[in-house]
Amino acid sequence: MVATFQAVLSTGTASKAAEVLGVTQPAVSHTLRRLRDYYGDELFVRSGNALHPTPRAIALAPLASRLLRDLQLLSARQISFDPATAQRQFVLCISADAEFAALPMVLRTLLRKAPGCSIRGRQVPVSELHHLLESGEIDLATGNLHRANPSLRRQLLGDYPAVCLVSASGRWAEAPLGTEDFALARHVVVKRINDYGDPVGMRMQDAGIHRSIAMEVANHFVAAEMVAEADWIATVPGHMAVKLSRLFPIKLRPLPFAIESVPVHSIWHERFHRDPGHVWIRSVVRQTWAKLLSHKPLKLLLES
Repeated sequence: MVATFQAVLSTGTASKAAEVLGVTQPAVSHTLRRLRDYYGDELFVRSGNALHPTPRAIALAPLASRLLRDLQLLSARQISFDPATAQRQFVLCISADAEFAALPMVLRTLLRKAPGCSIRGRQVPVSELHHLLESGEIDLATGNLHRANPSLRRQLLGDYPAVCLVSASGRWAEAPLGTEDFALARHVVVKRINDYGDPVGMRMQDAGIHRSIAMEVANHFVAAEMVAEADWIATVPGHMAVKLSRLFPIKLRPLPFAIESVPVHSIWHERFHRDPGHVWIRSVVRQTWAKLLSHKPLKLLLES
């Protein structure tokens, strides 16, 4: 009955639903009558040549879709995943800055090991993640994700320290950055456009550290440009600082005070935990972040 409901909803006619299901139109009509009797609602009302869902049918639609997907998973045999021959798109939810830092490394792995697969990046609010991961619209999300639904599967990928960006031709280019310098300087802050929050800023706030904010921007690239132009300070994740130092006339300085490092997690839904393709892309992401969060490049730049 669920399949019939879904087929009528998607096609808008009993005849087309019958074609999709491989049954006769009377069989579809008979199942619709049983559904109407059960729910005490017409569910689909004819208008012209089409059947239009009632409000009750619209409310049932996402539940029916989810149930049908689960039934298909239960009845299907486990299919192996061979990255060398697979044709599959993986949808990853990470911030725009993390896309810049991580996705080229993921792409190199795909080109070498899974040339038929592709990656699509998405940015969505944490409040929508559970639904999108459960439905399969997103395969995997990575980030701090401290407010993600606790029922989701979670794996720690590593952690990163926060460091300061300063101008390569400014007052701290050849001098250490002290606590008083930090307090008196003007700062450019990356204000995230979704509701992940700013884990570095929250840690400074918890430690009672005050910043004189001169500008809020949407990404770390603009922040690095402002630092170089105005001799301001930007406090950013260590792995982003390494990447930005190769693109802008800036230098890296350690924070003049101690705050906790920020953990990076990947999260996914239990429904896809054992899917072979999902297991494979999780391993690729895990290995990518292990390289990305290596502290050795950052240490070398901080010491230069």
